[in-house]
Amino acid sequence: MMTHGFDMYRVFISTPGDLQREQETCRAAIGEVNEKEAMPHKILLVSVGLREDGQIEGFRSAVSENVRQCTYYIQIFQDDWGPKNLFRKMFLLAADCRDDTSLPMREIVVGLKDAPRESDPDILAFRKELEEQQNVRVFHFENVESLAELLRKVCGEWLLSIVAAGGGVQG
Repeated sequence: MMTHGFDMYRVFISTPGDLQREQETCRAAIGEVNEKEAMPHKILLVSVGLREDGQIEGFRSAVSENVRQCTYYIQIFQDDWGPKNLFRKMFLLAADCRDDTSLPMREIVVGLKDAPRESDPDILAFRKELEEQQNVRVFHFENVESLAELLRKVCGEWLLSIVAAGGGVQG
């Protein structure tokens, strides 16, 4: 997608449950990479996603369409898949999109927030399921600072792969 001479790549951010600060951290890290690294190449990583869990119920088909249009998907998880497990369904949709070569999805990354005192077997099973996903990069983080650092690295790698593939303005 071209806008004002920029190649734009959409990044879906999924942060179900009580992860508002983590979502803001994702958006800020993407913004920082855009400013420092992407814009000189005429590339923009565009954050998309829901700001509140409740929105997913009323707009599920629109959210699904949004996921289909994204190049990258960031799943942050601690202990909750949000209303009716819909965020889990979106994550599985993202995996299907990545496996469909006709769609733009290239990579899914999962950030698992440390939960050392978690004892609920369902939640532990979800975390294990995420860790065992095929073709998904999983990283663990302790706080928003470590999340920001990891995401700046991931987004920088995405940018390098876009440039290597001929995206943006070749310098």
